Amino acid sequence: MNKIAFGILAFSAVAFAYLPGESRFVSLEGDHGLFGNPAGLAAFDSWGALVDYQYDDGISAIRTGGNLEHWGASFDYRQDGNGFDETRWNLVHSVDLLNRYVFMGSRFSAFRSADFGGTEWTYAMGAMVRPFRDISLGYSCDNLLYVGPQSMKRIHNVGATVRLGRNFGVSYDLEDWEEHRLLLEMDLYNFRVGFKLPVYGDDDEYTLTLSTSFGGYNELAVKVYDDYLPKGGSWGFHRSRDPHAAIAAQIVRVPLDMQVSEVEDGFSFFHKSSIGILKVRNTFEHLLNDPSCGLVILDFSGYKGNMGVSGEINRLIRRHRARGGKTIAYVDDIRPSVLFAASSADRIVVEPSAHFAWRGFGGSSLFYKGLLDKLGVKVEFLRHGAYKSAVEHYVADSMSQEARSNIETLYKDLWKIVNTNVAANRSGNALGIEQRMAQLDSLAEVPLVAAKHAIKAGLVDTALYIDQVPAYALKTFFDLDAPQAKFRTWTPSNRRMFDESWAHRTQVALLNIDGTIDSRMERSVSESLRKLPATGADALIVRISSPGGSAIASDKIWHALRNVSEQGIPVVASIGSMGASGAYYIACGADTILAENHSIVGSIGIYGGKVDLSGLMQKVGVKPEFVKTHGHSDAESFSRPWTDEEKAALQEYMDDFYERFTGIVSKATGIPQAVVDTAYGGGRVMAGYKALEAGLVHGVGGIDDAIAMAREMAGISASTDIELVQLNTDTDFLVPNPKAMIDYVVDFEQTRFWAIAPEFLGETY
Repeated sequence: MNKIAFGILAFSAVAFAYLPGESRFVSLEGDHGLFGNPAGLAAFDSWGALVDYQYDDGISAIRTGGNLEHWGASFDYRQDGNGFDETRWNLVHSVDLLNRYVFMGSRFSAFRSADFGGTEWTYAMGAMVRPFRDISLGYSCDNLLYVGPQSMKRIHNVGATVRLGRNFGVSYDLEDWEEHRLLLEMDLYNFRVGFKLPVYGDDDEYTLTLSTSFGGYNELAVKVYDDYLPKGGSWGFHRSRDPHAAIAAQIVRVPLDMQVSEVEDGFSFFHKSSIGILKVRNTFEHLLNDPSCGLVILDFSGYKGNMGVSGEINRLIRRHRARGGKTIAYVDDIRPSVLFAASSADRIVVEPSAHFAWRGFGGSSLFYKGLLDKLGVKVEFLRHGAYKSAVEHYVADSMSQEARSNIETLYKDLWKIVNTNVAANRSGNALGIEQRMAQLDSLAEVPLVAAKHAIKAGLVDTALYIDQVPAYALKTFFDLDAPQAKFRTWTPSNRRMFDESWAHRTQVALLNIDGTIDSRMERSVSESLRKLPATGADALIVRISSPGGSAIASDKIWHALRNVSEQGIPVVASIGSMGASGAYYIACGADTILAENHSIVGSIGIYGGKVDLSGLMQKVGVKPEFVKTHGHSDAESFSRPWTDEEKAALQEYMDDFYERFTGIVSKATGIPQAVVDTAYGGGRVMAGYKALEAGLVHGVGGIDDAIAMAREMAGISASTDIELVQLNTDTDFLVPNPKAMIDYVVDFEQTRFWAIAPEFLGETY
C-alpha cells in the first residue's frame, strides 16, 4: 500500500446503499417497510426512522415513522390547500422465517379523508422471498380487509429485484395488475442513483433519486421529477452502522485499556471493569468491512487478558493484515501475554517509560498447614489422583514431586508456545526462527526492566507517546509527513453492522463457561440450555475458560449439553485459556472439543472434604453440643473430625466419581478408559497441543475455528451467513452478592466435592 492507495480508500464503491423513501417497489425495503410492502420491516434488519417529503402536481405529502426489529409505526399526510386533505396512521408488524429466506408482514391502518366522514380501518399484508442472495421477490395486498364508511379497493402488487454484481440492481414492479414500472439502481463512490421509469399503464412519471450516506447512520436522498426539478427529499436513519459511509481515509484507535475477558463483568462503582472479547471481535468486523479503516492503532495501555483472549486478538490482527490493512500495537507494559496478543502487528510502539518484563512463566503456591496447625484447624480433604494437588495447600507443608513436575512441564510448554509465536512474528530478516527463539529465551534469563532493552532485542520497534503514533504510522507506511495527524477512537461495542446482504442467515448459539463453576452458574447455564431449542439455533458453541469447580454442578452441565446434542443440535466445545478438571468434564459433553495450543487442559480428578474446627474451638473456649438420632448424623459438622468409616464412605464416593469422569472422557475421545486413567488422569494437566497429541481434544483452534466446525456439523451451507448469539449474558453468578454470602454461611456445614485446579485460578503469566 502506498500514498495513492491510502488516499483513495475513501472512494471505494458503496455496495447495497438503500434509497430512503422508495416504497413503490414491493421487492425492496427502502422505506423500512413502514410504507409499501410491510414485509420489508424485518428485511430492513435495523432499528430506524424515516422522514419523507414530496411536492408534485400541487399536492404536498409528508411521511414519517420509526421501526424496531419487528414493529413499526408511521404517519402519512397529504393535502393541496384546495379541499384535498387525508391522513393515514399505520401500525406495522413483520417477521423473518427460514433463516431470512421468507419475510412476512402486516399493516393496520386508520384512514381519514375530507371526501368522507368517519375512519376507514384497513389491513394489508405482504411477503418477500429471497431464494438467492441476488434475487428478491415481493407481493403485497393493500386493503385486504377493511371496515368503515368507505369500501376500499383491494390493490395487489408483485415485483422482483435482481442485483447484478455488488453495485447494480434492476427492479420490476406491477401495481394492481395495471401499472408496470422499472427501477435501475447503481452505486458509484459514495452515492447511489435510482432511476424509475414507467413501462406500461397510466403512470407516465420519470424520477431520478440521488442518495448518500452520512456518519454511518444517516441516509439523505433527493428526488428529481421529469420536469428536472427536485420536488422531494428523504432522510433515513438506521441504528446499525454502515461501514461504507466514510468519505475519507482515517486512522482508528481501538482502546484495549482494561481487562479483556471472555464474558464482560459489567460495572463496578459505575465504571466498566472489563471488555468482552465478543465486543472486540465485533469492532474488528466493522474495521474489516470499512474501506476507510486501512490503518488501525490497537492501544494495549493497561491491557490485561489471559492467553486465550490474547490469542483471539492476535488472530484478529492477522485478519486485518490479510485484508491489506496496517496495524500498530501500542503498549505500556511489555509482558509475554501482551506481546502474544500484539506480535502480529506491523509495528509495536512502546510508551517511553514502559516496564519490560520478559522473564518466562511462573506461579507461586501458598501452603497453610503450618498456620492451620497453630490455630488448631484441621482440613480433612480426600482426593483421587496423585497429581490432584489442590488439597496439598491445606494438608502438606510443601508441593509434592508429582505436582511440581507436572506444573513445571506445563509452564515450559506454555513458554515454548509464546516464545515461538513472538519469535516467528518479530524475527526480522537477520535470524531464523530457531535462532530467534534461542535469543529470546536467553533474554528471559536476564532481569532487564527498561523499555530500551525491548527495542534493542527487536521485541518492539520504537518508543513514542500515543499522540505521536499517527504521524509515525503515516511516515512509516506511506512516507507521508503529517506531524499533526490525529486518530479517531472506536471503543469496542456491540453495535451492529448495517448489513444489506440478502444472504440467508442462521444462528449459532454461544454459551460461556467462564470462571469457577458453582451451583449458581449451573442454574443459569441449565436454564439457557433448556430454552435453546426454541431459539432456532442450528448449533451450539460452548466457550470454556475455567479451572473447574463444583463436581456436582459440572456433572449437571455436562448432562444438559448431552441433552442438547441428543435433540439434534451439534455441540462444539472451544477451550480458551483453560478447560481443566470440571471444565474439561463439561467439554466432554460436546460432540467435538477444540482447544488452543496454549490452553490448559486435563486435571482429570476430584477431591473433597471439610474443615474440622474442634481444635480451634477448644483453644478459644467454645464447646459444641450436638443432638442426633444416629451415630453419623453430625458427620458433616465442623465441630469434630471424620471417623474412619466416614472417610471410607467419602473415598468410595470420590472413587466412583473418578470412575465416571474417566468413562465420560473415554466416551468423548475414544481413548480406552484404562489409558485415560493411567496416562492422562490422576489430576495431570497439559498444554493444548499435547492434549491434541494425546487425543483429549479433537482439534486446535479458536472461536472462528469453532464456528467453522459448527457450520460443518450442522450442514450450514457456505452461502449462509452465521450470526453468533450469546446465551447466558447474565453474569450475576460471577459477581458476589449478599445472598450468595448468606448461602455460603448456611451451607458451611456440608461436605464439598470439587473438580477444580485452583493453582490456575489466578493469572500466572
